[in-house]
Amino acid sequence: MVKSMGPIDKFRGWNRRRIAARRMAKPPVATPFGFVMNGNAKMLAGTFEPEETSLVRSLLAQMDRFVNVGANTGYYCLFASQAGVPTIAFEPVQSNVTILVQNLKANGFDNVTLLPVAVGERAGFADIYGVGTGSSFVEGWAGNPESTRQTVPVVTLSEIVSPPEHDEKMFILVDVEGFEYFALKGADTLINAANKPVWLIEIVGEGVTPVFNPDAQAVFDLMLNSGYSAYTATGNRKQVSSPQMDETNYLFISSEMSVDDVIDGSK
Repeated sequence: MVKSMGPIDKFRGWNRRRIAARRMAKPPVATPFGFVMNGNAKMLAGTFEPEETSLVRSLLAQMDRFVNVGANTGYYCLFASQAGVPTIAFEPVQSNVTILVQNLKANGFDNVTLLPVAVGERAGFADIYGVGTGSSFVEGWAGNPESTRQTVPVVTLSEIVSPPEHDEKMFILVDVEGFEYFALKGADTLINAANKPVWLIEIVGEGVTPVFNPDAQAVFDLMLNSGYSAYTATGNRKQVSSPQMDETNYLFISSEMSVDDVIDGSK
């Protein structure tokens, strides 16, 4: 049954679409990283998630392939392109796709395959809420109004992305606003690959909710039971087996490797 939308919800949806349209109209500007970009003000200033950004750049420097699930406006795609790493990007929200394309074109980057679709447990269609950053399949996530609901196509990672070859290094970044578990459920061939990819997964969005995503522990259980170890992406990169109150991004690597070896590229 379709929910009725009150005037406040409709106004909030209209306002978010208005803001998204204004963002799409902005030109890319220079960043401290050597590329131009239209996007989050902190990204443009070089102050967005500095520890995670440093980690991603270190990993990209040694990778053969990068997969960005929930690419948003392309912040990490730009780093991958700059490093010459072939990239597959998934982003279902049209306003984000528009800006992402704008960013790639402005830099002359042509090594990104952009798929304007979502990633889930099975192929089909699903309703997403939101019109820009923070859009989610989880109803009410980040306060997204009901009036921003839109239907988008869904694919699985396993049907689109081939597992890494024996000597190939693959890095997969997942940022899908509370939908991580379902995205990973459709990625069994990658998760269980003999040569395991390195994964960086945002599991609890900062400022989105005061409680954990109800599927957060399920993400850990899925990955740990598939031969991975989990580490916090910031601080001293502590090994963990469950979500932490003060962390939102987690590194999952093969249990046969040490986190230091993965980051410094010695293996």
